[in-house]
Amino acid sequence: MSLESRVVAVGRRIGASPLWTGLVITLFFILPTLVIPFIELWVSALLAVLIGPPIVVGCFLLYGIYRRFTGLFGTDDESEPDTAAEDDPIERLKQRYANGEIDDATFERHLEMIMRSEAVDEREPTPERIRNR
Repeated sequence: MSLESRVVAVGRRIGASPLWTGLVITLFFILPTLVIPFIELWVSALLAVLIGPPIVVGCFLLYGIYRRFTGLFGTDDESEPDTAAEDDPIERLKQRYANGEIDDATFERHLEMIMRSEAVDEREPTPERIRNR
């Protein structure tokens, strides 16, 4: 997996994490207190301790509510995996590429191998092909 695809995959996980969302919102409230010169540092620390945990917990709660409602209405793509995609090697390969597990060169190499193996399978005589002759 290339470095770029790893960064993209980690970015997707972080973007979907209520923990990171809560921490970013907390920093949004605390950073101005660090920049303003006449506010003491202990005030920023106190704000971090007092408002940080409730914001993070609130993000987890809101995230859970959101996941529950999207699951109820059937818009959650991860709730039911596609069984046809699990059986087809090309679909599995596409899914791995879309998730950022493999890079472009690996995707192309595996795709060529799959296409070659399917071409060999088509040339081999099967009972149906022998009957159809």
